[in-house]
Amino acid sequence: MQVVMLLWSYFTTVATDPGRVPPGWHPFSDEEEAAYELERLNYASYQPVNKSVRPRFCKKCQAWKPPRTHHDSMSGTCVLKMDHYCIWVLNCIGLLNYKAFLLFLAYTFLATLLATIALVNGFVQYFKELQEEDPEPSAKPAILFLAFVIDAAFALAIVGFLVMHCRMIARNMTTIEMYEKRRHSTGAWPFDRGAKHNFLEVFGKSRFRWFVPAYTKEEVRELLSNSLKSRPPDSADSAELALPRSFSNNV
Repeated sequence: MQVVMLLWSYFTTVATDPGRVPPGWHPFSDEEEAAYELERLNYASYQPVNKSVRPRFCKKCQAWKPPRTHHDSMSGTCVLKMDHYCIWVLNCIGLLNYKAFLLFLAYTFLATLLATIALVNGFVQYFKELQEEDPEPSAKPAILFLAFVIDAAFALAIVGFLVMHCRMIARNMTTIEMYEKRRHSTGAWPFDRGAKHNFLEVFGKSRFRWFVPAYTKEEVRELLSNSLKSRPPDSADSAELALPRSFSNNV
C-alpha cells in the first residue's frame, strides 16, 4: 500500500497541470479598463485607477497575472501560486499539484524510514564482523551498511524538506514568496488566514481525502476561483508584498 500511494502521488505530481492563467484574464471590471491600464503601465509614475486592485503584468507572456502568480521559464507560461520547478518530477509545482507533491515527499520519507529501520540489523552486523576479524568476511554486511547510510541520509534530507514546507503551509506561503518576503518585506503576510484554514486550503476539507493525491472537480473549481481573485483574502491590505512595483510586475 505504501508503494502504491508513493507512486500515485509521484505520477499525479508529474502529470497534473500546476494551474495556468486563463487566456484573456485581467483584474479589471471590463476589457476597456484593462486596455487603458495596460497603456498607462509603461509610465514610471503609473498608479492604478482602482486603488483596491494591484495589477501585475508579465512582460514575457504579455498578459496580466493574478496575485501569487509567477512566470515559469521551463514551460514559458505563468503558473498560479507557483512554488518552484522540480527536476525530480519534471514539472512545475503550483496550485493544482502542490498537495500531490507534498504527499509524494511524505510517502517517500515513510518508505525510506521503514527501509532504514529494516537495515538496522545489517548495520550492526557489519561492525560485529569487523570486531571478529573473520579471515573470509562476507560482502553482504558491507552492502547492508552502505544501504543503511544512504537510506538514513535520504530520510533526513526529505524530513528537512517536509518541515520547511509544513512551516510554509502554516503561513500560506510558497517557496518563492518565502524568499521574496525575506528579501523585501518585514510586514504581516496578507494571505495568512491561520494555520488550520491554510492547511485546509491545500489538503481540502474532507479528512478522508487528506492522504489522497487528487482533488475533486469542486475543489479544483474553488482553488481556481480563489486564486484568480485580484485581492488577498478577507480585509487584508491590497499589497501582495511590500515590494517595488517594477520587481513585482516582472516576477
